Amino acid sequence: MPFTPPKPIAPTPEDLRGSTILVVDDERAWRVILETDLRMLGYHVSMAEDADQALEKAQSDQPEVAIIDLMLPEPMDGWGLLSELRARGQKLPVIFYTAYPVFPSGTDDPDVVGYMSKAVDRADLYALLPPAIRRSRERRGEES
Repeated sequence: MPFTPPKPIAPTPEDLRGSTILVVDDERAWRVILETDLRMLGYHVSMAEDADQALEKAQSDQPEVAIIDLMLPEPMDGWGLLSELRARGQKLPVIFYTAYPVFPSGTDDPDVVGYMSKAVDRADLYALLPPAIRRSRERRGEES
């Protein structure tokens, strides 16, 4: 079987470097992978291993985008975390990702900007970040 090289990861636009991305995943290996990649791309990374930590980090670090594993452990999965973030007034764009290839249709939230499988090329995931950050910044500008 021939080797298929990964897609190249697009460089982060200069005006978005330093943006804070909240990564929420109970699997340490995935947190480390995403943190390493995102830092290399010039982002600041806030990490959480469960929904409770994510809620604290969302409040304290004011991320511009959250990448959330749908299958977080009980008592609050990714959908529950999204609901609680919204209940607390956090309107940041969210990218859901999961090890499962099928995504349930459980929200009409316009700020869920993507659903990604952990099996896909991470370049596809990272390509969602610049427009999501710009959306977040536009909203924050409207609220100021």
